[in-house]
Amino acid sequence: MQPEYLDRLSQSVQHFVREVEAASGVPIGVVPTPELNGGGPFRQGNLDVVVRARQVLLGAPTNGYFPDGAVRHEVLHVKRCHIDGVPQLVLADSVVPWDQAVSDMLAGLDNAIEHLVIVPEELRLHPERRDHWEAQMQEICDDLPNIPEEHVKLAICMHWTFLRQVLPDSLHIPTMGTFAAQKGMFDTARSFADQLLSRLASKEEILCLLFDTFPEIGRARAGLDYINSVTGTRHRPIP
Repeated sequence: MQPEYLDRLSQSVQHFVREVEAASGVPIGVVPTPELNGGGPFRQGNLDVVVRARQVLLGAPTNGYFPDGAVRHEVLHVKRCHIDGVPQLVLADSVVPWDQAVSDMLAGLDNAIEHLVIVPEELRLHPERRDHWEAQMQEICDDLPNIPEEHVKLAICMHWTFLRQVLPDSLHIPTMGTFAAQKGMFDTARSFADQLLSRLASKEEILCLLFDTFPEIGRARAGLDYINSVTGTRHRPIP
């Protein structure tokens, strides 16, 4: 990471960044991105990260938003892929021509799964980030009536699992539970969360459960990318 960004971080986060860069063999390059300036639930900005086998790009706002907890969050994504060997859920190589809409959907789903592991660690080390995630859940709860009917079951199951795992005492749990009950999916969401969280140690097992439970996502349209700075990217089908 460039010194002018690294120097803005606490010693603990600086050490974590250097540790991940050394272990992965890939430098983390910060890319100033004005489009991120108004992001996040408080519209102060947000970060994003692109993790490839031999390149990691951390998008950062140009308005000065670069908090420790948000940086650690994105670097934890890098660690999961490069050091822990956790695959990314991506569009299958067999999908030709490229389908950007499906690719974006799978990327969002991959992010949601990763957050079940990453956000608890983020909050353990940066409890001040609780406000950020509660605000994110407020936005999600406010938008629940607008979810297309064909996506409601998946959305309820994933959001309920996140709340169970990450914010078990959140004030948004009754809202999510009431919405699930109105849709006749409360028991389904609880059962799904139990099953998914019991598989949290294996991304592959999580994805097997996900595609078995929601075949409409399309197992054949998805694949797994295992990335490594030495061996490159290995693409595999969903188990």
